[in-house]
Amino acid sequence: MELSQNLGILKKDQVAVITGLSPNCSREVRQRLLDLGFVRGSEISVQNISPLKNPIAYNIHDTLISLRNEDAANVLIEVKE
Repeated sequence: MELSQNLGILKKDQVAVITGLSPNCSREVRQRLLDLGFVRGSEISVQNISPLKNPIAYNIHDTLISLRNEDAANVLIEVKE
């Protein structure tokens, strides 16, 4: 089984499954991500990348959510083949 990687490595046209949140994630950021639907088992993909590559808009639960790179680094994923 492949180890989880962070959401920051996901490229456009790839789909991943969220495996959890980083243990280094602060309590406030963890709660915000959970409230936005970043829960284990959810499928996620990159929808839009800003010109400076920060933030990036992700499609999760048919909703478009933009995350800064430092917040996306707290989301652990496995890329689907």
